[in-house]
Amino acid sequence: MRTLWFRLSLLLLAPLCLGARASAQGEGDPANWCRNGAFTRDSGEFRTARVTGAKGSRVYFSGDEEGCPGPSAKCRQKAYLVPGNEVLTSRMFGDWVCAWYQPASGYETVGWLPAARLAIVEPPARPPLALWLGAWGFHDNSLRLSRGPKAGELRLAGDATWVGVNPANAHVGEVSGVAAPAGNVLQVNSEDDCRLTLRLVGSYLVASDNKQCGGVNVTFDGVYRRRKK
Repeated sequence: MRTLWFRLSLLLLAPLCLGARASAQGEGDPANWCRNGAFTRDSGEFRTARVTGAKGSRVYFSGDEEGCPGPSAKCRQKAYLVPGNEVLTSRMFGDWVCAWYQPASGYETVGWLPAARLAIVEPPARPPLALWLGAWGFHDNSLRLSRGPKAGELRLAGDATWVGVNPANAHVGEVSGVAAPAGNVLQVNSEDDCRLTLRLVGSYLVASDNKQCGGVNVTFDGVYRRRKK
């Protein structure tokens, strides 16, 4: 099933009353899927959003089992958000939005949230080059962006690690290259056939690669946050 997550393509665009949004679904994947392993490749458009609602209210994530997302008890997950929480959003399924929530510490939560409880924020179409710069991290993976040799270019260097059940079973990967962003998208083609696409969305750096960036199971896929100095 994991291989299905990697065969994702953009299939359709759908408007959202809160702002135009892109919607995509991987070939062969159920249309209602919203899960961690496919999130960064499920869409070509990402936005940030704030949870809305009365103070003290909760909005629960919905799963992607058969018949979900929806308000039924079988779909409701244990994880929930409160007004003011920020999420990263991708595609839609009916009145639901696929969202990624990254707490201050710990692991992310990915699932469906009701669109009516989200205030979507459109990212800058052409963020200043300075907003790309710095060290970014996603668990054990790291990306470093600095100014390139020519005006408007960025230099990328990154490291990724996959560790199996046995810590001795570990694989690593690297990426490096120079490219100029096109809007909020930076595509780097490394000399070793590794291709990495980065999207700068607010304070998030959304990464997806072609699975040719290192050893077995190694990937740079993930939502990166700026690392503290």
